[in-house]
Amino acid sequence: MPGSTSASGAPTEGTADRGHRWRQLHRVAPLLLLALGVVAIIGSRGLGLGELTAPGPGLWPFIVSLLLTGTAAVLVLLDPAEDYEPWTRGTVRIIAGLVSLGVFILLFQAFGFVVSAFLMLVLWLKVFGGESWRLTLVLAASGTTVMYLLFVELLGVPFPDGLVDVIGG
Repeated sequence: MPGSTSASGAPTEGTADRGHRWRQLHRVAPLLLLALGVVAIIGSRGLGLGELTAPGPGLWPFIVSLLLTGTAAVLVLLDPAEDYEPWTRGTVRIIAGLVSLGVFILLFQAFGFVVSAFLMLVLWLKVFGGESWRLTLVLAASGTTVMYLLFVELLGVPFPDGLVDVIGG
């Protein structure tokens, strides 16, 4: 039967082909890191590298970008596909989680900490964690409150004014 395993646990012809095709995608992450490294190199040079005796603001980002680019190049050229598992729905969930972190940053800048943290916790608890709505809302509200008190009140971390600050202030 295509797409199944034999009695010995070895993949049959259908799953071997599908696994091989998915393993070809193992180069996607290193290629993305390589592109990110090149963009970071260009950006750090724009900040100004300075000299070794008087480093500019872009020197350390430039060094880190070089290391990232070099590591990604090695992975693109030398990393064997056999070391990777095939892409699955779990992979898509991981990518969705990373995208949600980017959305959190955008929400944080637009609406402040309280709203963005609450929405992020709701997403992660309900969608990724599969919690009930009741538990999700209780944990999101209490988690947001604890993080706000910890960072803003206790540690004095300055956050940009958000929707709650505008309405409450």
